[in-house]
Amino acid sequence: MTKERVKVLHRRPRTWYGLPVDITVAGNHWHRVVVLGLPLPHLGLVNFFARQGLPVDERLALTWRHEFGHLQMLPVMLAHLLLILWPRGRQNKSRWVRLPVGFIAHQALWEIAAESYVVAGSGPENFRSRSRTSWVIYIALWVVMTFLAVAGTMFMWGKKQSS
Repeated sequence: MTKERVKVLHRRPRTWYGLPVDITVAGNHWHRVVVLGLPLPHLGLVNFFARQGLPVDERLALTWRHEFGHLQMLPVMLAHLLLILWPRGRQNKSRWVRLPVGFIAHQALWEIAAESYVVAGSGPENFRSRSRTSWVIYIALWVVMTFLAVAGTMFMWGKKQSS
C-alpha cells in the first residue's frame, strides 16, 4: 500500500502595510498562519464550506489567498472593531448580549472581507470548476455571513437608551 502524498502550499509574503506572515495550507482544509513568530490558531470552517467540490490545487490556492486576505484586511477590521465597541452612552442591551453579538458580527465581516480579497484577486478561471452544489453552498455562505455582519453591527449600534 502506497501513501498518497499530501499537497502543500507554503508562502512567506508581507502584507501591504509590511507585516511579515508565514502561511501554510495542505490537504483537506488544514492551514497554519504565523504572524511575527506567533501562531494564530483558528478553525477553517469558512474555507471548508467555500472550497467544497474544488480540485485540490485550486482549493489550496484559494484557501491560501483567503488566509492572507484576513491579514491584508486587518487595519479595516480593527477600525470595525473600534466602531462596534466604541461606547455610545448607555445601551439598552446587556454586556452579556452585546459581547457575543459583537464578536459574531466582527468575525462574519472579517470572513466576508477575506473572501472578497479572494474574489478580487482570483480571475474567473478560478471559479469555473465549481459544481452546482458548490455554488449553492458558496452563495449561502455569503448570504449568511453578510446577514450576521450587518445585523450584528446594527444591533451593536442600536438606539441609545434615553434618560
